[in-house]
Amino acid sequence: MQAQVLRAFRFTLDPTCVQEEVLLRHAGAARWAFNHALGMKVAAHQEWRAGVQALVDTGLGEAEARKRVRVPVPTKPSVQKHLNQIKGDSRTPGLPAGVQGPARPCPWWHEVNTRGG
Repeated sequence: MQAQVLRAFRFTLDPTCVQEEVLLRHAGAARWAFNHALGMKVAAHQEWRAGVQALVDTGLGEAEARKRVRVPVPTKPSVQKHLNQIKGDSRTPGLPAGVQGPARPCPWWHEVNTRGG
């Protein structure tokens, strides 16, 4: 029988004030993006539920109504595309032409480096 030796290492972050601010910005941006994506998926589910209920109200069985109603679930690329359209930029006013939604919901986004360097 061969024994395995497991080793654990413990590291502690001790960021400077500037580094801590950067970490908090990244965490906040990740939380905002997650909530935005979740909101899009919840909205799609609510649309599907309303469609099912509309068919059930006309007398169709719920099982059949569930099969008939088709609402696309937002995919990662579609969520990213939507986020890139609406996120805004504090350096420019308003939203791009043809984009609907709250005016610049996260205008600070350009300040968070998402490229990893």
